[in-house]
Amino acid sequence: MTFSSEEDEADTGGKVLKPRKRSPKRTQKIEEALAKKMQGGKISKPKKRSPKKNLPVQEAIQKKMQGGKIKFHDPIHRHLHKNLSGRGGRFDPPFVRQKMHQMLSAYHPSVFHSYMSGKPQDIPQDSHYAPGKPIQPVRADPRPTIIDYGGSLNALTHSENGLLQSFDSTFHSHLEIV
Repeated sequence: MTFSSEEDEADTGGKVLKPRKRSPKRTQKIEEALAKKMQGGKISKPKKRSPKKNLPVQEAIQKKMQGGKIKFHDPIHRHLHKNLSGRGGRFDPPFVRQKMHQMLSAYHPSVFHSYMSGKPQDIPQDSHYAPGKPIQPVRADPRPTIIDYGGSLNALTHSENGLLQSFDSTFHSHLEIV
């Protein structure tokens, strides 16, 4: 197969002849914009612009920072909230104990007793879910699931030369002639 001289000149074996770096061509508008940007200059009449705030979000953040805002139902509720010790009725003033007795009288007596002692005492529970419920009798299975007939042989564990063997770790596995 023969090649012509034109093909030989075009195919130089991947060699780049006379390499030159070319800068990308920029349009005149881009050049003007870059020149204007590089000039700099002062900012006339600077103003601080606060970001727009979402009022409900700001209120929620403020409540979270303060631990939440409590809305009192009446002056008695406010008074009780400020004067409850949290350690039991014996540390509270007599007026607070009287009002707590009035409020808790609608509930089980053990609730007021828990308030007076400062810790839970005999809280009433549903007997169905109580942890101390007596164990119900269980019917025995008609057949046992494991039958052990006893005997002195260990269970079969493996086969040696076609004979079933049982492994016992208490005896020597190799015979020794002395």
